Amino acid sequence: MGVVMVNNVKNGGFNSANSAVYQQKEQQLEQTKLESAKQQTSQTDTVKSVNKDSVALTPQANQLKELQKRISDTDAFDSKKVDDIKQALSDGQYSINYDRLASKLAAFEFEL
Repeated sequence: MGVVMVNNVKNGGFNSANSAVYQQKEQQLEQTKLESAKQQTSQTDTVKSVNKDSVALTPQANQLKELQKRISDTDAFDSKKVDDIKQALSDGQYSINYDRLASKLAAFEFEL
């Protein structure tokens, strides 16, 4: 019976050592779970912040957008003026000022 008691004391000591190791492992496991949860929360927050991003146009960009809209709504040329010139040509009433035309062509060539 004395040997059994010694074994019980040794086993009791061994079990308490195992218990301490077990508790330490449990704490490490809990810490790992907490870190994992924090990382997932951080990733979720990052995704949410990406979804909340927005773009704001500057006043100049808004003006440019408005000008582009106006241009697209207007004709590219004065159709009434073109029709008048066509009519004058067909009637033989369109006159060309050759001196003015020559000076404009020369000025254009010098600009190049």
